[in-house]
Amino acid sequence: MMASLADAEELPRIGRSDLTLSPKNRSLEGELLDQLRQYRDSLRAINLAPRSNRLAQGERQRMIQWLDSRGYYDAEILHRVEETDSGERLSYRIDTGPRYEVLSVDIQGVTVEPPNDWPQAREGEPLDAETILSDQSSLQSIVDDQGCYFQLSVSHEVRLVPGESGGRVRYRVNASQPSRIGDIQFKGADDISQAYLRRQTDLDTGACFRRADIDQAVINLYQTQLFATVRRSLTRDDAGQVNVTFEVIKRSPRTIRAGVGWDTDQGFGLTLGWEHRNLAHRAQWLELGTSLQEERQSANVKLTLPGFLEARNTLTVNNTVTHETPDNEEYYIYESRATIDRQASSRDTYSYGLAYRHSDERVGDDWETFSLARVPLAYEYDGSAGSLNPVDGMRYNVGAEQVWSLSGSSDPFWIGTLGWSGFTPAGDDLVIATRIEWTSLWPLRDSADLDTAPPSDRLLAGGGGSVRGYPYRSIGLNGSENSGTQQWQGSLELRGNLSDNWGLVLFADTASVSESWDPTDNSQQWFSGAGIGVRYFTRFAPIRIDVAMPLDQREDDPNYQLYISLGQSF
Repeated sequence: MMASLADAEELPRIGRSDLTLSPKNRSLEGELLDQLRQYRDSLRAINLAPRSNRLAQGERQRMIQWLDSRGYYDAEILHRVEETDSGERLSYRIDTGPRYEVLSVDIQGVTVEPPNDWPQAREGEPLDAETILSDQSSLQSIVDDQGCYFQLSVSHEVRLVPGESGGRVRYRVNASQPSRIGDIQFKGADDISQAYLRRQTDLDTGACFRRADIDQAVINLYQTQLFATVRRSLTRDDAGQVNVTFEVIKRSPRTIRAGVGWDTDQGFGLTLGWEHRNLAHRAQWLELGTSLQEERQSANVKLTLPGFLEARNTLTVNNTVTHETPDNEEYYIYESRATIDRQASSRDTYSYGLAYRHSDERVGDDWETFSLARVPLAYEYDGSAGSLNPVDGMRYNVGAEQVWSLSGSSDPFWIGTLGWSGFTPAGDDLVIATRIEWTSLWPLRDSADLDTAPPSDRLLAGGGGSVRGYPYRSIGLNGSENSGTQQWQGSLELRGNLSDNWGLVLFADTASVSESWDPTDNSQQWFSGAGIGVRYFTRFAPIRIDVAMPLDQREDDPNYQLYISLGQSF
């Protein structure tokens, strides 16, 4: 076994100098190198290190398959083995030949009207296997949407024409038994409203039968968070009606949760909660929670009503009591907020609502009382792969909240937010994460004075959700404790996986608080922090431990800050 391990470790690494392409194609060269590296990694994983000629045989076969899939059907690959001081060196010379193009595309089996953006692999485009398979999947969705077929399958064939350096693509559609949705039933959900479940599926008796709609109905039922398992069965009768039965296994409706965290300026933190996800047999979700930290304590009662008026709407009513004691300030805040979230698609959500907020706030020795009506509007897009540990995609949000005083203690204003975050894989075990966020206060009328806005609404930076390395809400105008009306924040993280359970993060944060919305304005003073973090990956979310240092340290700033919490920082 030890001899085998030693041989596997001697399997040489491959680099660009070991691969010569004619004609030169930097992108294709990189793709081929990735294929060869994956192949050699798989050999190392099973402790194999074949001799050079044997290795070349397997690698040539892999490269030929890859080149065929990209449209290079006439490629020729030669290999060479050289003796060097460190052992044998294997190199390749590849003549890719012409890249085949699509000569024609046709559909057999049904009459269909494809949209203008189908196919992607159209006449004159490269004969790329991945694109053709994508077009095949899209065509199945198109036929499914237009035909109501109970039996539907799509396949393809490509006939090469070497004399024309191209190929003819033909899609064969096997479609039969046009059908309509019949009865919709649920098994295993006797204590849940059947009308509510039918509304959540978004299926209607008599509607055109589409398998995509059935698949989406299963997703919708999972999203109620009532079920651990959802299975569907379909039966078609002689009249063309497809009866749909969902067999479900319910989750326990009640959950107790607890969490702990710690950071340098907030100290030890504790969160406790209880929830019931089927309060009145329509997936009404009641949550009771509390969060306790040194400078912030809160308690909330939250009621969520999914399927409000229609399946895509969710009504949330949240009542929160908060006590905060940032430096030289103190807030007692009660807020009741009702919002409707409308799921426009799997990635897009719109929300709007009403809120009432009462607060007693102290700055220095002076107390003020505010009674405010608020009108929040927001849009969110989430194209990332995971909520608590995203590895690719992007997110962005836009929000505007009007604020009106009911007691005359504040002039009317609005709060605007604009945020973006992106996640870019940089290899199998590395993700580059970036975040930019702008928050602003603006008067609702020309005569309004933003100095009258509640101190808790005015903007300050610093802390675990802002610029790590600085105390919570300690960065104001020009680094002072005075709050501002405009705030820019940004973060950059390099997130690497060391193993299945452990990860390492290098990060840098920056922020400015000012009275100018322009981040390039010379009056802006930026404060930055940087540090290193450790992640322990659990089944549901990573545990985060970050140590950050202020790069623009002021006299009262500590040398470092420590943060322990759940989930990535963004």
